[in-house]
Amino acid sequence: MARTTALNKIEAAVCEPTFYKVIQGGMSAGKTFATLTILVGYCESYPDSLVTVLGLSYPHLSTGAIRDFQRVMKETNRWDDSRWSSTTHIYQFPNGSTLEFVSVDKMSARGPRRDVLFVNEANGISFEVFDQLASRSRDFVIIDYNPSAKFWAHEELVERQKDQTTFLVLTYNDNEALGARERANIESRRPKKGEEPSNWWTVYGLGQIGTLEGNVYSGWEESTAEEISATGKLVRYGLDFGFSNDETALVAIYEMEDGKLGVVEKLYRKGLLGSEYPLIFQEIGIDQNVLIVADSARPEIIAEIKEAGFRIIGADKNPGSVLRGIDRVSQRQIVYSGKNLKREYLSYPWRTKRSGEVLDEPQDGNDHLLDALRYAVDDLSKKRFDF
Repeated sequence: MARTTALNKIEAAVCEPTFYKVIQGGMSAGKTFATLTILVGYCESYPDSLVTVLGLSYPHLSTGAIRDFQRVMKETNRWDDSRWSSTTHIYQFPNGSTLEFVSVDKMSARGPRRDVLFVNEANGISFEVFDQLASRSRDFVIIDYNPSAKFWAHEELVERQKDQTTFLVLTYNDNEALGARERANIESRRPKKGEEPSNWWTVYGLGQIGTLEGNVYSGWEESTAEEISATGKLVRYGLDFGFSNDETALVAIYEMEDGKLGVVEKLYRKGLLGSEYPLIFQEIGIDQNVLIVADSARPEIIAEIKEAGFRIIGADKNPGSVLRGIDRVSQRQIVYSGKNLKREYLSYPWRTKRSGEVLDEPQDGNDHLLDALRYAVDDLSKKRFDF
């Protein structure tokens, strides 16, 4: 197996006396493959260690990090079928070490401590989730991502904790194992002399922070909850129910005097029981006279909330409702407030095939508040006055 510049740079970063290793990289930089090569070596060097690789979903891991891990193991003659569980996505090394692959929705922040945490494509998860998992990691934490937009890693780690953070930027030129055809495909997007570089080239060619090209939403204005509520009329709430590993998300929707739509994050919390909603709504000041449009997948919780005196209905989730709702949100000028809402807005892209083809479908998993917003705005377009 060829030793690449990417591998050398990440290996050097791991040897630094910092806790966080932040790897920003463009397309085909080899960052995930190189990181997994190093983590395999870590498992072999430290008996009984636990390394966790966290991804957005198991399908996403299967076509990315798990595939790269198996390739590393097989190319170096380490792979043993009997030590791999395709059910639990765990590999047990002969010395007692464990390397596990876990999706965000299956990961418990209160689970057992691990030695190393590797968060693959970290811009798809919230800082709160990352922070809880990192706090239960002993040795070091690695994150990687394509820099399609600035997100929490830049503010919370690279800027605020720079003494504890090693920051790398990798490009396809750091991956000598890259095939000639793939290299030519990337370099075909290089700007010609005198041309402005495209956002694609900035992000995937140079590994630098891009704009929101490819995002579902763009052009939103950030404000404060106080400013939005002071100059707007509260017209709806949107509610997306969470489960044990997903956040319950609630937004308040305001019609502004200038015609814009104000969106304020009101609730973002895991593990809520149906009986807890009425009390929490009272605590955060939810107006019982304003209609709540909720995820219709949980009719039993809707019934409990309604029985407590709140106006609430289930959202229309018929086929086509997702794209219709996105379209209706996109038609409005949005002013927003909320740190989790900001994170979701900045990292909510259209799904893209490995070939680069953009699909007419948003990337699922980082959209709890945005789903709540969509439910409310879709219903608001019906000009409902009562029910």
